[in-house]
Amino acid sequence: MIVVTQKAPVEYSIMQGKYAVATVFLGNLISFSEKGAQLTKRWVSCQLTSPHSLELLSNLKLKLLIEAEMSTEEEYIYAKVIQQSHVDEHLFLLRFTAVPPKAMSNDKPLGVYAILNALRQLG
Repeated sequence: MIVVTQKAPVEYSIMQGKYAVATVFLGNLISFSEKGAQLTKRWVSCQLTSPHSLELLSNLKLKLLIEAEMSTEEEYIYAKVIQQSHVDEHLFLLRFTAVPPKAMSNDKPLGVYAILNALRQLG
């Protein structure tokens, strides 16, 4: 995992079978590898408790919320929650389960791996 100094904001929803639950949550990806990332849940200032709980092995549908020129045509990345931090209950390790085919290439300027490389260079 490569830790970046600039967090990558994301919207995500929890999958129920093949469908995403209607509720969309906010979080940040704080470290990356080509196979996964670490997600921190974002707090909503008016709430005293976390807006939801992520269970181990939950499937997530993620959308990167970074600059528009860096967005992808196929904007969703799918991941599985494989671990929760013992130190920070709002930190989760994700394993990517599906990355859009058009985003798999480093030579595509708007691909997910190109975005990860750009974030890696910033960090």
